[in-house]
Amino acid sequence: MKIGVSVMSRNLLRITAILLSGLTVTASDRVYAAATREFNDYAGVVGELPIGMTLSVSGSRIAEGSHYYYRKYLKDIPLTGTAGTDLRLTEPGGGLFVLHYVDNKSASVTPENSTGLEGTWTGNGRTIPVRLSAESAGPYVPGHRYSEITEEDDAKFEFQVKGFYNAAISGRHADAARFVAFPLRVNTDAGRYMMVHNAAELQQKWDRIFSPAWLKALAEASPHDLFVTNGQAMIGAGLAFFGQDGLEVVNAAP
Repeated sequence: MKIGVSVMSRNLLRITAILLSGLTVTASDRVYAAATREFNDYAGVVGELPIGMTLSVSGSRIAEGSHYYYRKYLKDIPLTGTAGTDLRLTEPGGGLFVLHYVDNKSASVTPENSTGLEGTWTGNGRTIPVRLSAESAGPYVPGHRYSEITEEDDAKFEFQVKGFYNAAISGRHADAARFVAFPLRVNTDAGRYMMVHNAAELQQKWDRIFSPAWLKALAEASPHDLFVTNGQAMIGAGLAFFGQDGLEVVNAAP
């Protein structure tokens, strides 16, 4: 993977350096620091419908930027509400989540040690069970979860992720190549890897890189609200990693 100093890291280092030097912190620095929040990502189901959920809890309230989405639509639905023994999360259409943290190993369950959330969603005269697993967590400014990678907003960055995702699972190899940042690193097995240098080479090696099992795992993953690590956005359980200019690393199925 390509590892470098992230945009967020540079900003935080800049603020720290200013504070240590005794210089004046600018208004933009203060706004950046104040707007950064810790978010927790979850994935699971409402009834049988797959969803993703991102929450930030500030004291007894649900902070700005919290939302959920249905995998079928990938459209964020804002959530507001309160945090106590239960999380009570309200969406604009009137739907209500009542959820509690779960963890089979801890007597006292908190957002930090929980393995997920369970409860119900109520709306349109129905009450439906909800089960969510904890996926990842991290700090960022709402709308800029990928600030370690790019200064673009989330929608612009995810355009290339979704572009590759949709093309790859639909078998449109040439379209998928448009969203690859060549040279592409493909990790195989036993610590080995190969580099793919251009779209023509990718076409030749497509079936070697993207097996049916790999493509099935990709289809089951979400191309939205990705976890960021080492300056790259990860899709699935480490299937692939995206950088500022597109797909950079693939962990091919053995």
